[in-house]
Amino acid sequence: MSQTPQTSSNPTAPSQAELAQRLIAGDITPAQFLGLSQEQLYVIATTAHRLLAQGQTQQALTLFKGLVAASPYDSVFHCNLAAAYVQAELYSEAMEEYSRAIQLNIANVDALAGRSELLLREGRVAEALNDLQAVLRLDPKAERETTQRARTTLVLLNKLADSAETAEPPKQP
Repeated sequence: MSQTPQTSSNPTAPSQAELAQRLIAGDITPAQFLGLSQEQLYVIATTAHRLLAQGQTQQALTLFKGLVAASPYDSVFHCNLAAAYVQAELYSEAMEEYSRAIQLNIANVDALAGRSELLLREGRVAEALNDLQAVLRLDPKAERETTQRARTTLVLLNKLADSAETAEPPKQP
């Protein structure tokens, strides 16, 4: 009988070296490498949301950045990071994160609604309308708060457009 120490109680579990190679190859995320479950990551996200709601934006940003680093293919974490950037008034960073969230999940209603608001801030109305329409197609019953906000935004834009059409053109001297 050998007295060789076991490196793992599960003989089928990959070694740290194998996991490191999978991480380097992009086959697993840093969270998977560290053994963090989705449930554990979402517990952290809940804490970050609470911090954001309490106005502790920098702490929330730190947690959301960590979540994005740990699980870079999770659209929700990118969207949450974007919302934290908006609260910190870091709008270009927020736009990047909303766009990344949408790249990862074209049906992320919260990211589409958030990005539409930033597009409107930049005066990019046609692009914002595309995102708003997508939100309403994806959540036609407006079950999400962000969809309700998107619907209100569309109503206001339509009223502005109607009033602009009926307004008299300015008189030339």
